[in-house]
Amino acid sequence: MTYQTEKLEAFIKQLDKHGPEEGFNTTYLDAVAVIRESESHAKVRAVYEPFLVIVGKGEKICYVGERAYEYGPGSGLVVLLPMPVQTEIIGATPDNPFLAAVIALNHDRMSDILLRMERADGYHSQPTVGESSGIFSIPLTDELIRPILRLFEALESPRDTAILSELIIDEIHYRLLCHERGEMLRVLLQQRGQISRITRAVDHIHHNLDKPVSVEQLAEMVHMSRTTFHEHFRAVMHVSPLQYAKSMKLFQAQQFIREGKNASEAGYLVGYNSPAQFSREYKRHFGYAPSATAAAG
Repeated sequence: MTYQTEKLEAFIKQLDKHGPEEGFNTTYLDAVAVIRESESHAKVRAVYEPFLVIVGKGEKICYVGERAYEYGPGSGLVVLLPMPVQTEIIGATPDNPFLAAVIALNHDRMSDILLRMERADGYHSQPTVGESSGIFSIPLTDELIRPILRLFEALESPRDTAILSELIIDEIHYRLLCHERGEMLRVLLQQRGQISRITRAVDHIHHNLDKPVSVEQLAEMVHMSRTTFHEHFRAVMHVSPLQYAKSMKLFQAQQFIREGKNASEAGYLVGYNSPAQFSREYKRHFGYAPSATAAAG
């Protein structure tokens, strides 16, 4: 165990205090939230944005492509790029809920901190990570839990939040970069290797959800052959480029429907010219028709 038990117990108390409601609990800070889930559930689809999630209580499994990431008390998940996932909660009850902190990660912030680290060290670091992935599990350490605890303590005071929170969030980003699993973050931020190229392709997909996806165009954009691009995209995102684009289109369509647009309009806005095809793929993806979105929550 790489953290002190009493620190985890203090962390759980903070989560219980700042996450009293079922589901997603916001705080004074847009970048910080607490999740409480009091019932187990089978796989549900979601999109994970770049964040650090640290679990205080309960067990969760995140499925990305063919990979499964299990995380429970004293561990968590780092997500570097927007990811279509399926999640499963195990063994949660009202008396023993799943409790976790979610802290948004900011690439610009981490890049600035990494630059300052290299200036302080007097050299440009050379990450040696073998695996490139946009998502990975992470064990909790004393160095990481200390600033997270201070952050939640600061949230108890609006003035402390205003004065201290940004400094503490900087430290959390710094501790992640220093973590034993932080090399993948440094590879991404230093614009080396396949992660940086796949990041450009992912950004392009997100900014063009209303357009058809061409794997050849994406490969050319990042200066890779089609075969190499496809292989590296799957290594980082754990799904193919076309699977990723389709998931992102359907999640965006779901959001449009929840905002009040009808199914045909939502489908058109994410590049579907055939309402029938859109309805079929939407139901296959989510398990219910576009018209049932509101009832599904």
